[in-house]
Amino acid sequence: MTELKKQISTSLKKDLEAGELILPSLPEVAMTIQDEVKKASSTAISVARVIMLDPGLTAHFLKVANSPLYRTQNPVNALPDAIGMIGIDSVLNMALTYTMRTMFVNTEGAWKKVLIHQWNEATELAAIVAVLADYIPNFDSDHAMVAAMLQNIGALPLINHLQHFPQLEEHDVETLVEENSSKAGLALIRLWGLGQTFEDVIQARHNWTYEASQDLDTIDLITIARYHYLKDKKRLEECPPPSEIPAFRHLEKLELTAEMSMQWIDSAREKIRSIKRMLCM
Repeated sequence: MTELKKQISTSLKKDLEAGELILPSLPEVAMTIQDEVKKASSTAISVARVIMLDPGLTAHFLKVANSPLYRTQNPVNALPDAIGMIGIDSVLNMALTYTMRTMFVNTEGAWKKVLIHQWNEATELAAIVAVLADYIPNFDSDHAMVAAMLQNIGALPLINHLQHFPQLEEHDVETLVEENSSKAGLALIRLWGLGQTFEDVIQARHNWTYEASQDLDTIDLITIARYHYLKDKKRLEECPPPSEIPAFRHLEKLELTAEMSMQWIDSAREKIRSIKRMLCM
């Protein structure tokens, strides 16, 4: 570790502990949607009126409704129809996918390459989660998919901070992001008011031994997806074998196995690519 990296690492940890890391605000359109969907009187039409204030977000919702996630037989061309298909409860989640894409992709500076890598990992992880969720009874795939994407959200404020140090080596930046991503992500989720469930997801990032209960939950599914992601990237040295990961034991309680999850993913490669393309558009 270089002396500069040591200094930055120490300073960054102090800023995180003191709550002094500069965090990006949730965009206004996302906050407005958040307020609207919480209303007892909200409808597909009232939510559509809010979304239509942002043409890019409107296009995103139509793409999502016509994506492999919902397997529509006929094209969905009207925004209220798209919202009706996605469900009001999932509208904020889908708005967050668009918000995250915009914030990751539009950030400029010395370390944009590192940020894009984090975004690509997040979208592939989310696509794998969406495929896995299809095989789990009564599982909210939209929620799980967004939760998977949020696990890398801490990279945003960290990269913004590290832009001030263009003299760092790229691998040092990657290491600093990985070391501090959970704490930065947790601070951001709390600022955005996204709730305890997403906070738990952030805190469990890379925690292979996570086990809140004996039942399969969202974090378990993301953990299983991350294992498969690393397996595809030939990086299995970064994680324990399935027999040592509680998430796979929870899967077995549903009479499903690690081998079956591998088969699901192998048979859904095109769907995974399609979902990832949709999230990246």
